[in-house]
Amino acid sequence: MEIRKMVPDDYEAAYDLWSRVPGMNLQSLDNSYDGIVRFIRKNPETNFVAVEDERIVGTILGGTDGRKGFIYHTAVDPACQRRKIASYLIDRVCANFKQQKITKIGLFIVAENDGGKTFWRKKGWSFRPDILYLDRDL
Repeated sequence: MEIRKMVPDDYEAAYDLWSRVPGMNLQSLDNSYDGIVRFIRKNPETNFVAVEDERIVGTILGGTDGRKGFIYHTAVDPACQRRKIASYLIDRVCANFKQQKITKIGLFIVAENDGGKTFWRKKGWSFRPDILYLDRDL
């Protein structure tokens, strides 16, 4: 397995993966080709794919506002889970954030995604009971 930076040509395979992973909420953000390409270009060092046999089996998108890092779309093919692929992806994006002097990272989990909540807790992430997330479509 190889972990490499995500490029625009990875979009179709990545979207296919996201659509097959339980708990992904693809309607909440601009997950179109153009939206993901904008994200990759704005954050060229912090988006990765895991590739096995020329097939994308994992993804992670990382972005920053200059002070805090954010992780999106951490996904591993259900047939490849429990092989630490997500851990490798997380380690890679966190190392790149650290190089950028980012010291705090946040992520979003859909409230009903119990598997995702369990996964991130096991990875040492904690929930913030003091924050409510709001958003608005433009």
